[in-house]
Amino acid sequence: MKGKYVKVGKKYYSHKSVVRLIECHSDICQNPEKIIRKLAQEKLADAKDIAEAMGISWDGPPFNPKILASILGILCEKSDELTHSEDAELYPVGNGNMVIRYNPKKPKARQNFSIAHEIAHTLFPGYQDQYKARHWSGKFDPENEVEFLCDLGASEFIMPTPIFDMDVKRMGVSLKSLQELSRRYETSIEATSIRMITTSIESCAMMVLSHSYKPEELDKLEREKNQLKLFNGFHWEPPSKKLRVQYFFPTENFSAYIPKYKSIEDSCPIYKVSETRHPYQGPISINISNQHIKFYGEAIILPGTHKRGFGSNVLVFLYQR
Repeated sequence: MKGKYVKVGKKYYSHKSVVRLIECHSDICQNPEKIIRKLAQEKLADAKDIAEAMGISWDGPPFNPKILASILGILCEKSDELTHSEDAELYPVGNGNMVIRYNPKKPKARQNFSIAHEIAHTLFPGYQDQYKARHWSGKFDPENEVEFLCDLGASEFIMPTPIFDMDVKRMGVSLKSLQELSRRYETSIEATSIRMITTSIESCAMMVLSHSYKPEELDKLEREKNQLKLFNGFHWEPPSKKLRVQYFFPTENFSAYIPKYKSIEDSCPIYKVSETRHPYQGPISINISNQHIKFYGEAIILPGTHKRGFGSNVLVFLYQR
């Protein structure tokens, strides 16, 4: 691996902003995920003290990130002309001041998370040096180091410890509690589900799947497509996409691991949910390393992901019982 990097457990962090974050906060620990959550909690505590002194209400849930930004001296502006993102952008405006410009046409839950995400960028050393833009397509992608950490920080801002943690402990992990907590905190189903898993002490996991190719398949298809362009009038039909894991989040005591881009068999109930759009609750068997591992599971489609010609994206809770 070229350049400077830090190894935490089995994972390497190489982005210069993440490496600098670890170096500046080594007194907390070496794990940037734990560092960002700790910094977000401290930022919230400071904001609550400022709010109390100013007579500003910071009650919830739901917790309005615009109020948090105001308390922290960050201006929030609606904008229909974002340059680098369709959701929100963070800009320095001189004298150490910052402004968040956000898209008012997006759903409220998405606006909330995007604004909170931009606030989380201020947890990184040297954040004033450049603009930051939220790219929704990379949300909660562990391979996108900075954006992933900002998503974790955003989750802490709008689903704060210990209030959210107490709700999860009281309600448990299930589709029913997911939907109730999503309404209560005015957060998306996807963001709420990940926050639940990072809080829960149960043996469970969540994953999101979509119809896609593996990266190496994409490269091969692009090469074949370019080669076939040499034959005039030749009609090229790409192979069908498979329902694949986009990301997987387990609790610490969940023993199974399901890798990214793992494909799901057509006979699996998860696949049926993607096609029929009907929720599922019951046994789920997944072929991992040529062995069918059995779970109890719940699955729903993610809102707004059904496209003509493809199945919907699916969110799944898996339980080891």
